[in-house]
Order: sequence, then structure tokens, then C-alpha cells
Amino acid sequence: MKAIALHGFGSNPEKINWLIGPLKSLNLEILAPSYRDFEDGLNKVTDILKNNNENFIIAGHSMGGALALLTASTLNNIVCAISVSGPTDRLAQVRWLSEGEPGSIRRRTYEELLKLDSRQVSEEFLRKTSPINYLRPGLPPILLIHGSNDELVNIQQVENYYERAKALGNIIEFVKIEGMAHTPRGKDIRVIAKAIESFVQKHCINR
Repeated sequence: MKAIALHGFGSNPEKINWLIGPLKSLNLEILAPSYRDFEDGLNKVTDILKNNNENFIIAGHSMGGALALLTASTLNNIVCAISVSGPTDRLAQVRWLSEGEPGSIRRRTYEELLKLDSRQVSEEFLRKTSPINYLRPGLPPILLIHGSNDELVNIQQVENYYERAKALGNIIEFVKIEGMAHTPRGKDIRVIAKAIESFVQKHCINR
């Protein structure tokens, strides 16, 4: 079985070794494409799935997590999805970033997003690419991992996604890591690795 691992906005595959490692430890073949923005990432995941007939696990951090959840809801051949620090409502996410104090990481991230193609931050595109708008019964098993101190993605939207997905009868697990910021460090990485390995062995292998 193969796994797709997706980095976040402004990052690259080399910076998510903490996400790739647990997947590799399960003897999965890892594909970790680099992408510029959400649309580019979505196109690259779509191409990978179209050119392969086998099943995939898809995992991502931040924007990559949102991509993982969206594609698990809308594309075929995905048996499990893992989102770490990923937004589930992209419209609410961009609005929340825009409300950050001038000079804060929230506001700076919003300003970086504005430098992209303006369509990428349009209300229509953000609604169209928000995982929460594609919740339905029968989704592949989902693992959400989020830090209580995430300074970029409001944990409330992730909790809302979890509750709504669970109410629809989906297999979904939510691991809240106390004290973890948007990007995991130190002991957070070990907690994430354990959660991913347990989840994949329980819900994804041999599906």
C-alpha cells in the first residue's frame, strides 16, 4: 500500500519527516509531492490517484491536512485520511487569520495568502475546498490530530468537524495534544507517531 504525505503552505516535503516517518515505519511506500498552493496540491493529488489503481492512505499537515480531508471525501482510492493541524472550514480559517493583530503570525500568514492568485482566497473557492462542506456518511476512516495551543488554526473548527462526522456514523478519531502549537516539536512528534501507527494498523491496513 502507498501513502501520500502533504506539507503545509510555504513548507516542503523535507519539513514533514515527522509525518512521513510513522508511515514509513509501517512499510508504506511514500509519495510526498511539493506544491505551491491549495489548487496546485489538489491537482497533484488528483493526478497521483488517476495514475494508480491501488489504494492510498493520505496524510497532511496544515493546508496538507485540509487537502487530505477534502480528497478523502471527493476522490476514489483513498482508504484513510490523517490531518495534523489542518483547517476543516477554509473560509472561516482565512477570516480568522485576517483578524490577527498586525505583525502576528496569524496576520502575516493571511498577508502571504493574499499574495497568491486572488481566486485562491475568494469566498467561492474557499467554500468549494472546505472539507466540512463534504461531510457525508461512508467516508474513509479519519484521524484528526490538533494542538491545544495552535496559533494558526482554531481548534474549534476541527472539533466541530469531528462531532459532525461522528454524528453521521463515520469512523473518526480525534487526538488533542495539550500544549502543542501549529507545528509539532519534541514530545509532540512522539505522540503523533504513536497515534498514526495505531490508527493505520487498526483502520487502514488490508482495507
